[in-house]
This record gives sequence, structure tokens and C-alpha cells, in this order.
Amino acid sequence: MQEGPIDGHSTSTVPGERVIDKPEHPAGGLYTDNTVHTEMHEGSLQLKRGTAGKFEIFCDEGAGIGGTAQYPTPMAYLAMATGF
Repeated sequence: MQEGPIDGHSTSTVPGERVIDKPEHPAGGLYTDNTVHTEMHEGSLQLKRGTAGKFEIFCDEGAGIGGTAQYPTPMAYLAMATGF
């Protein structure tokens, strides 16, 4: 058995199979690394863009605080994330 933590991104290739569902967890636990980049769009008040790997999302704020409400707010994304 491996003593240190194992990479949580490369534990199984079987759809739906998760190492955390097995009766014996790895001795050192799991780790995952994620890199994300965020940026504000100059001249567009509250518009922001975020990337994680090949994925890209945008967020905005409501008109009441200088946005255009064109995309979900950062807090809406946070609320959605708790459901995932």
C-alpha cells in the first residue's frame, strides 16, 4: 500500500468508481491540484472571465452595482458549486 497521498485525478478510469467509496482509504489520503486563472475585463465594469483547464466561464454583477447582469454573479457560481 502506498504510504503518502495519491493523486485524486488518476485513481480510476471506470466511470462512477471513486476511491473514497472503497472500504480502505489510502494511508496518506488523496490530493488534487487545480489551476484556475481569473481576470477582469477592462472597461466593462464588473465583467470577469475565469478559466480552468479547457473550460471558460464569465461572471457579472447586477446593474445596481455597476454590472450588466449578462452572466451569473460570483455568488451565484458559489451557490451552484455547493450543489455539485
